[in-house]
Amino acid sequence: MQPLAPLVRPFEAAPNVELLRRSGWSVNSIAGAYCVAWRGRDEVVFEWRDGDWQRVGGRGCGGTI
Repeated sequence: MQPLAPLVRPFEAAPNVELLRRSGWSVNSIAGAYCVAWRGRDEVVFEWRDGDWQRVGGRGCGGTI
């Protein structure tokens, strides 16, 4: 064991915005693992984590993809 070795991060696939589009979301912008999307009056920030989109903020009535 090397105590000063860097932590190894598992490889994570690129964010799949098509999953949001299939759920009726319109993608506004993407930055790394984050995406701003809207549906109706709802505007939401999603984070691509563990192969799925997780809501991290926004305004509107809530819900999931």
